[in-house]
Amino acid sequence: MTKFWLIAWYEYKRNVFKKSFILALLSVPLMIALNVGVGFVMESVDNDAAPIGYVDYAGLLDDPIPAPEIARRKSISFIPYTTEDAALEALQAKTIQAYYVISADYYETRQVDLVFSKKPSDNATWMFHDFMQINLLRDQPPEIAQRAAAGTDVVRQSANGNRTVPVGGPTMGLLLPLFIGLAFLILLLMSSGYLMQAIASEKENRTMEVLATSVSPMQMIGGKTIGIIGIGLTQLVVWTLVLILALFIADQLDIAWVQNPMVDWSSVLATLIIAIPAYVLACAVMLAIGAAATSLQEAQSLTGLLILPHVMIPAYLAWALVKQPNGPLAIGLTLAPFTALLTTSFRNMFTVVPWWQVAASATIQTLCAVGGIWLASRAFRLGMLRYGQRLRWREILKARPQ
Repeated sequence: MTKFWLIAWYEYKRNVFKKSFILALLSVPLMIALNVGVGFVMESVDNDAAPIGYVDYAGLLDDPIPAPEIARRKSISFIPYTTEDAALEALQAKTIQAYYVISADYYETRQVDLVFSKKPSDNATWMFHDFMQINLLRDQPPEIAQRAAAGTDVVRQSANGNRTVPVGGPTMGLLLPLFIGLAFLILLLMSSGYLMQAIASEKENRTMEVLATSVSPMQMIGGKTIGIIGIGLTQLVVWTLVLILALFIADQLDIAWVQNPMVDWSSVLATLIIAIPAYVLACAVMLAIGAAATSLQEAQSLTGLLILPHVMIPAYLAWALVKQPNGPLAIGLTLAPFTALLTTSFRNMFTVVPWWQVAASATIQTLCAVGGIWLASRAFRLGMLRYGQRLRWREILKARPQ
C-alpha cells in the first residue's frame, strides 16, 4: 500500500505544480467572474432607477398614493406634468426615462400611452403598473389596496413537496444539479490529458522496465487513478469556493437571478452520488486506453470516443427526457454507464429522481469503475514491454498475461 500512495502522490504533485494546470485552474474562476460581471451590467440596465413622468388627463393620480415597496425591486419616483410638451422636454433633457399619458376617457377606454426614447426597464414598467393599480383601489381600505397591488407569487410544487418552482422559470438552485454534472464533465475533459499521459508517456520514454520491477500493475494503475482523481477534486474544490464567493458578491449586488435560489439539496446529493463513481469510471477507462495505445498522440485521439456518450447521447435525446422525465428511456440512460451523470442532472430539472434509481445507478457506476481499473491494470501488464505494438481489446480481455 505504501507504493500505491507514493505513486498517487507523485502523479498528483507532478501535475498540480505545472503552469498548464494553474492556467486551467484559473480559467473557470475567470469565466465565473465574467458571467457575474455581465449579469451585474444586464441587471443594472434592466433596473434603471431614473424617474418616470406622467401626464394625467383623467385626474386619476391627483394627490396620488405612493406605489407599494416590493422586495428586491428598486424604487422609482414618478413626476407629474401638466402638459405633454413639458413631459417631452424633460424626456429630451434625460431628466426622466419615459412618460405615460393617461387619456381623459381612461375610465371608459383604459387607454394609457407610453412615450420613450429608449424602452424603459421592466422594473420601471412594473412600478408604474403598481402605482396605477393602488390608486385605482384608493376607495378601498389601505391594507386591502396594498395587498391587491402587491399581487400573488405563484409557486408550483411537486406532489411530495420536495420540489418548488416559481412561475417565472427555473432558479439558479434548480439548475444546480445540471451545473454539477457539467462541472464533472469539464473536469473529465481537463483531466483527459493527464490520464492519457500517465501511461503512454512512460511507454514512450521507456521507463516501463524500471516500473515493472518495482510495482505491481494494480498498484501502478490504482495509484495513478487516485492521483489524477485528486487533481480533479482539487480543481472542483477551488471552483466551488470561487462559485460561493461569486454568489455572495452577486447577492450583494442585488442580481435577481441568484436571489432565493431554492436549492433542492436532495437533487444535489443524488447528482453527486452518481457523479463521483461515474468520474472514476471514465478515468479508469482513459487509463486503459493510454495503456493499450502505442503513443501519446494515438491515446489522445481516442479521447473523443469516450467523451461522446457522456454528452452527445443525453443531449440528442433531451427532447424525450423533457417529455417523459420518468419514462423507460430516462430510467435506462440513468442506469447505463457513461450516460448516467448528465441524464440524472438533466432529469433533476424537471422531476425528482427516485432514490432507488440513484442507488442502482451509483452501484452500477461503482462496479464498472472497479472493472475499469482492473481492465486498465490488465492492459498495462500486457503492454508494458510491447513498444510500438497496439493491443487489441479482445486480447486484453481473453489473453492470460504472463
